Amino acid sequence: MKSIPALLHLTGYAGNTISYVRVVGETPKRYRIESDTAIRLAGRNRWLEPGTTALVPKHAISFPKLARSDA
Repeated sequence: MKSIPALLHLTGYAGNTISYVRVVGETPKRYRIESDTAIRLAGRNRWLEPGTTALVPKHAISFPKLARSDA
């Protein structure tokens, strides 16, 4: 799977945040994402550092219409 631009939606005690990420893989219930910047993920002191990957639930990812290659 090639990398696809996407938005990561996170809800925390301070409100909602949206971050730009790339989807680089997929499992039945999760997407494997990668980012160019450090992103705070859910959990206690969990960070996604640039160049590393993480699995996130599919409901936390959206694909902007302009980012789709088939649009």
